[in-house]
Amino acid sequence: MSYQKLLLVEDDRLHREMLGEALERAHYEVSAAASGQDALDLIGNNHFDIALIDIRLPDMQGTQLQDILLTQSPACVILLMTGQATVASAVEAMRRGAHDYLAKPFRIELLLLKLERIMSLRRPEDTEAGPSLGGMIGNSPAMKALLQTLRAVAVADTTVLIRGETGTGKELCARALHQLSSRRSKPLISVNCAAIPDNLLESELFGYEPGAFTDARKTHRGYLEQAEGGILFLDEIGEIPLAMQTKLLRVLEERKVMRLGGEHEITVDFRLLAATNRDLDQLRNNGEMREDFYYRINVVPIELPPLRERKGDIPLLLSKFLHLAAENHGLPELRFSSAALQVLQDYSFPGNIRELENLVEMLQVLHSDGTVESRHLPLSMTLAENINGATHIQYFRTELTLKEAGKDFEARFIQRVLEEEGSNRTRTAKRLGISRKNLWEKMNR
Repeated sequence: MSYQKLLLVEDDRLHREMLGEALERAHYEVSAAASGQDALDLIGNNHFDIALIDIRLPDMQGTQLQDILLTQSPACVILLMTGQATVASAVEAMRRGAHDYLAKPFRIELLLLKLERIMSLRRPEDTEAGPSLGGMIGNSPAMKALLQTLRAVAVADTTVLIRGETGTGKELCARALHQLSSRRSKPLISVNCAAIPDNLLESELFGYEPGAFTDARKTHRGYLEQAEGGILFLDEIGEIPLAMQTKLLRVLEERKVMRLGGEHEITVDFRLLAATNRDLDQLRNNGEMREDFYYRINVVPIELPPLRERKGDIPLLLSKFLHLAAENHGLPELRFSSAALQVLQDYSFPGNIRELENLVEMLQVLHSDGTVESRHLPLSMTLAENINGATHIQYFRTELTLKEAGKDFEARFIQRVLEEEGSNRTRTAKRLGISRKNLWEKMNR
């Protein structure tokens, strides 16, 4: 067993004795304390692998004890026990280093399961070193901090909200969390909420029984059921309509699903990861997102840095994408001239990592036999100046065909309107005179 020495801090004598006996039966070496000071005395003379701490102690807050313990033993895994009234404090403590929390009353089996999951992730053979994680790579300070956060958050089983601009790698982040979690042997179900029409979202999430509607000829398990035992990743969660937020909130609280046309509820067990490029606080203030739904999904937020804030990673990312593109097409790997590399370093990349990846794919097809020069790069990169984060064309390159120029202008026009509308796709689509689905397809291209 990787962890044996466990510190139990609980002021309630009966609860402390019950937990201690159960943990010892599970082969942990338990040291129990009734107060913060008792725990400090034990910490001074012992090394602990795990600490199970009540957030409310008679002489101090459990979070204070956590801070002291992590200062002395940074590798110690801390789980907090909390009443419903102090869940917010427990979540804040997780942001400061705690791995997870249990809301009282809880079943001993749940505690032992959490501990076993933590141990399985902490074994040396499961540890992934280096600047890469689940496809995410980078040596910049921003990426090193992000990868460290992902490793810490993955151990817990709590809800994570991944924030970031379009193209920053939110789905890769979800895959990394799945890869490091105790649920990695179970499915990761990814759902792009913006790509599913509102009238189909409920049937896709909840599933349906035969006869539930005209075309329902057989039983369909929705995404909530398909994620059983694993992780459900709801991308673009800010696009979920209010009515669906209410129904989804009930599932998240009760962990029960009823298919459309069904008569019985189905118990589901999954971890929720959500992602958005929108300002959820603004949506909440505008009445476009329920307050209770917002707090249910925004438990542990993770912010993905845009590429312009991690430009030191561009050569590393470029090398990866060049290798993959050459391998996928069975062609020699391209090289970039120093002038072309400088253009990339000077460019703001409004489309972030996805824009860089798509650029390499295009260049691999069009210039497969040599070195990429600055003249081969798109107009928006080579002949643009960056003003307040927006791209302004100084003059046109006449060697472009009319079709190429039109596509380039369309992409930049959509990006500009999207920025003006605060990344609200519904309003952007309305201004452009197209459907939201059509807008999503254009953005994806």
